[in-house]
Amino acid sequence: MTKLAQSKKIFELALLILAAGSIYPLVYLRQNFEAAILTVYDINQADLAGIYSMLGIMFVVGYIPSGWLADRFSVKLLIIFSLLVTASVGVVYAQAPGKEFLLPIFLVWGFATVFTFWSAILKSVHLLADANEEGRYFGALDGGRGLVEAVLASLAVAVFAIASGGGSDLAFENTKAGFQAVVYMYSGAIVLIAIALFFLMPNRSKSQDTAEEKSSTMDTLRAIGKILTIREVWVMIVIIFCGYTLFWAHYYFSGFLNVNHGVTQVAAGVVTVTVLWMRPIGGFGGGFLADRFGRSRVLSVSMVITAALLIALALVPSGTAMGVIFAMVVAAGLVMYVIRGVYWAILDECRIPPAVVGVAIGMISFFGYLPDIVIPKISETIYNAFGDDVAGANNMFFIVSACIGLVGALAAWYFTILMKRREAAEGRLTPSMVGDAL
Repeated sequence: MTKLAQSKKIFELALLILAAGSIYPLVYLRQNFEAAILTVYDINQADLAGIYSMLGIMFVVGYIPSGWLADRFSVKLLIIFSLLVTASVGVVYAQAPGKEFLLPIFLVWGFATVFTFWSAILKSVHLLADANEEGRYFGALDGGRGLVEAVLASLAVAVFAIASGGGSDLAFENTKAGFQAVVYMYSGAIVLIAIALFFLMPNRSKSQDTAEEKSSTMDTLRAIGKILTIREVWVMIVIIFCGYTLFWAHYYFSGFLNVNHGVTQVAAGVVTVTVLWMRPIGGFGGGFLADRFGRSRVLSVSMVITAALLIALALVPSGTAMGVIFAMVVAAGLVMYVIRGVYWAILDECRIPPAVVGVAIGMISFFGYLPDIVIPKISETIYNAFGDDVAGANNMFFIVSACIGLVGALAAWYFTILMKRREAAEGRLTPSMVGDAL
């Protein structure tokens, strides 16, 4: 490949990263501006939690249809449509029309960020990357997305401070002004990125995407049946389910530091923000490691390391130096982002027919991201069982998460074995080399 062609691919990847990094922060604005949302809409945390619970259900329901759409429509147009709808609803969101409008707003966002976006963005990266680049490209997608989110969040904090006038005790009008400015900023950025994609991103398709393949998958049920026969797909589902479960543990870092080690909220916030900045490092670094040492092998090792760190955090004595605990938390976050940056890179090794890649992404996402529903239930059970012993519940949650992660590590190693056996069957390795690999 010429340098010019490679540069064009990198530029296109950068556009996809901007799209993925800009669309979700508006939907998850509560991460940095929850207090402002509660004030402007006059709701409480329980109300907001219920809305996000409905959003999570919308996501799960939308994964498979998103794959169907990605196989039948231009992924470029689907991404642009998603960005424009998300930004348009953001303008409505900024008006604070009343709490009764919140659920419809979030349901439309759920449609725009999953049904028409999720499989389209992943399929775009899959189509863009050559077989030996999948690790780097998917790692760059997750790492770059994290970098975009971090930059936009930093700008949003500054915008809020300027628009609201700053201060620790803001009046309603000041809070609303800051909230509106932040939402307008995110919406404006999304529109600009959509325009850039429209003019600069080419329509791309695999050469293998033949008319014969297309005609064999007109029936979505037939496409799903074809995918269900691929053993590697099921192994990949287990890997993503377990890897995503490990990632869920990072949501509990702040509470763990507060309750188990008496760390102030400010100090805990500094640590968790540091963890967020590990995403680009873990994403980009993990992608390069995956292409160099093997994607499933890197996944397996990363899951073992993350599980070990979570177990260590659960067992570490309360008198341990804070610097050691902080380092362990940040290290766990870093390896979690390596996992997130790599697990979609093994999609190419599943050898899914190009015409049904979108449906496959939807199916894998449906099962792989079930922790969004399962993990809160597990967490609720643990915390109810421990009652007032929140510190003990935190530790138990980390241990349970680590055990699930170890199952994922075994699945990733099994995926490595499957790849070695395939290579041997195709004549690229001798049986003795396979034995050495096992």
